Amino acid sequence: ARARAARGHRRATLRRPAPCRPAVAGCAPGPHPPATSAPRRPAGAVPTCTARRAGPREDRARWRARRGGPVLRRYRVLDLTDRRSWLAGFLLAQLGADVVLAEPSGGWPRDDHHLAYNRGKRSVLAAGPGDVATLAAGADVVLDDGSRPDVDLDAMRAASPALVTVSISPYGESGPKAGWLATDLTLFAASGQMAVTGDNDRPPVRTSVPQAWLHGASDAAVGALVALHERMGSGRGQHVSVSVQQSVTLTALPAVLFAAVGLDPARRESGGIKLGPTRLRWVYPAEDGFVAISLAFGPMIGPFQARLMAWVYEEGHCDEAMRDKDWVGFGDALASGKETFAELDRAQDAISALTSSKTKAELLAGAMARRLLLAPVSTIPDVLASPQLEARGYWDEAGGLRHPGPMARASATPLPRLAAAPSVAGDDDDAVRAAWSEPREAGTRAVGGVATGGGDPRRARAAGRKALEGLKVLDLAWVAAAPLATRLLAYWGATVVRVESSTRPDLTRVALGHRDDVVEVENAICWQAANAGKLGVALDLAVPDAKDVVRDLARWADVVVESFTPGAMARWGLGYEDLRQLNPGLVVLSSCVMGQDGPLARFAGFGNLAASVAGFFDVTGWPDRQPAGPYMAYTDYTSPRFTLCALLAALDHRECTGEGQYLDFSQMEAATHLLTPALLDYQRTGKAATRRGNLDPELVPHAVYPALGPDGWVAIVCESDAQWRVLATEMRRPDLCGLTAAERLERREEIDGLVGEWSARQDPIGLHLRLQAQGVPAHAVQHSGECLADPQLAHLGHFVWLDHPYVRRSVVDTAAQHLSRSAAGYEWPGPTYGQHTDHVLRDLLGYDDERVAALAVAGALE
Repeated sequence: ARARAARGHRRATLRRPAPCRPAVAGCAPGPHPPATSAPRRPAGAVPTCTARRAGPREDRARWRARRGGPVLRRYRVLDLTDRRSWLAGFLLAQLGADVVLAEPSGGWPRDDHHLAYNRGKRSVLAAGPGDVATLAAGADVVLDDGSRPDVDLDAMRAASPALVTVSISPYGESGPKAGWLATDLTLFAASGQMAVTGDNDRPPVRTSVPQAWLHGASDAAVGALVALHERMGSGRGQHVSVSVQQSVTLTALPAVLFAAVGLDPARRESGGIKLGPTRLRWVYPAEDGFVAISLAFGPMIGPFQARLMAWVYEEGHCDEAMRDKDWVGFGDALASGKETFAELDRAQDAISALTSSKTKAELLAGAMARRLLLAPVSTIPDVLASPQLEARGYWDEAGGLRHPGPMARASATPLPRLAAAPSVAGDDDDAVRAAWSEPREAGTRAVGGVATGGGDPRRARAAGRKALEGLKVLDLAWVAAAPLATRLLAYWGATVVRVESSTRPDLTRVALGHRDDVVEVENAICWQAANAGKLGVALDLAVPDAKDVVRDLARWADVVVESFTPGAMARWGLGYEDLRQLNPGLVVLSSCVMGQDGPLARFAGFGNLAASVAGFFDVTGWPDRQPAGPYMAYTDYTSPRFTLCALLAALDHRECTGEGQYLDFSQMEAATHLLTPALLDYQRTGKAATRRGNLDPELVPHAVYPALGPDGWVAIVCESDAQWRVLATEMRRPDLCGLTAAERLERREEIDGLVGEWSARQDPIGLHLRLQAQGVPAHAVQHSGECLADPQLAHLGHFVWLDHPYVRRSVVDTAAQHLSRSAAGYEWPGPTYGQHTDHVLRDLLGYDDERVAALAVAGALE
């Protein structure tokens, strides 16, 4: 406290939290929740953070001396997962945790998955339950995905009450689908994402580099960090359960909500969207491949389209009349009949003529010079050769191979460059067992990396409170990638203030789906979902007084998240160094597609373009057609997990040092981790992964087959001869029961035809129920309506209806992580314009009537 006073950081009304404090109560339900404040530590209270390796306590000078090292170096993580979920432990290792991979007898195969996601881990052989239990006693976190039947997480927590256990399962640990078999294909079918990915005249399609379990694993890493944050105040661990189906369902926003608001199911349009009798094409040919273009209209995107058409004209591919159309109002003109869809198709043909005449590099250079919404469809070799990643020094070198580097750049605690994955199973047995020999028990185990010493009971959290209560967040982000992360902070109890302006409406307010197709800014389902639980403040940042409000909010906040064009915040006098002068403990995260520097730092684009340049478009679709790309803005849905990992780790560091920092988050760099096995395979073999429909090189059947109903499909996979015999019996084809895996591979086309002919007469839900009951992985391909009615998602409370002042009731999706002891939830959907402005100014910032009136007169308030 004396140090803080000396820095001039203590204020009468806006007090910074003491280091290592527990979070305190956040917003109560209702449209105007009460202000949150952090109580001062009672006189004589014992601080929660004290030293682990230097005795019961370690003084502040020692902590300051240790700054700059790996941020989670205080934590020990026991990784009991298999290849499906290794990413969870990898992310914690990249944040500095001591992650130990417990391998079964004989060890795991040393393949690309091992090289990709076991970097930075130590390896031990843990053959039996006693061995695992002994290691767990020395850990802070245990990760499990059901791959070891001898694991008893309940017993581990009973023996070590401060232990955090994390379980990753296909559909959750309870409910009607708990225990169902699942593969990457069937999980995408269950999520709503596959139904809207691919070509409308072909089966729904997955990304050919498996993704489903990576979504669940990254959510598991987030869940572990949330539980560790809560443990700082309570001294108690808990269980975190992650449903992979729920994790993947995030990637179907907003289409997965359509049935709830009276909209027709979204269609598969191969990287575009349906518009009347035609479609907006978002993928175009280039001389050496393809490019993606965000073609749309309206005040936000129309100017980009106008600049694109000017280039088309310059190159001689359209006339002046086409160039000079009102591209901002073109959508309205189509709706009114002033423009025709045939004219739109003519414009798209002209764009195709331009792109076909140039290479991807030439088109990207032109897009950067003209500020267009265009990105190359990167192949796996393109990603490895990216000049942007090279310029930012992104790649890690390990084992002679390039690996994706840090998920974010951290100013105070740079993420470590990880060593290669363990080459020999059990190579670290002696070192780990010696270091982890002392059990980490409640009252003496590490909490935030230091022993609790029992803590102060006056500071412990009450059971059932939200894990992040007391955390204060200023949200200056927009669209989806960063807002989806900050909404989860609100879900777990943080007070999140979302600042916006009606002069520059958020894209999710004006696009991406509106209830009953009525386009109104307060009727936008994606806005209401992506900003659930946040307090809405409307400011015109062009007015100097509005920027002063932002500065006061930065003084109030623990975290600021922004996603403006790199450099914009600094030009407004709100850059990190400016905010740091106001609040030295502030954690600021800047999110953008390419990062804050490098030759493509000012790249303009949304999540679909980020997915394209990051390599996901080229590996999604059919080999005989153009890339389809994953549905909509894929990296907007992958980014929140990495964003939260970086933020929660930085908060952990701040809680124990008082030090804030700046995080430079690139959506492309984070997403690249989901393609690591393909990147390594290309370097090792020269074979570049590309789109291959739903084919698996080792399994038949492994496909999406037709079924009864409008756009009815079912995903079926046979991973063993026994499963194939069940399917052949169901098909009443005993003559096929004896086919081996090798024989099925040789007869793939024939078998797919036979299964499809039979499945086309089956109800998809009834079929997946019958097959799952007999141990065959299968799932109907679910559209929005089926997802909303899914009994498993209902059991887990995945969709909730919340009161809304404009539409009365709004549907919002929740999180894939379920914490056993901490409550969670949203109290309201995304706010209406300025819904909470008065409350925030008066109750959180302490403004009086005169100050509020002056802001209104100045035009700062909207």
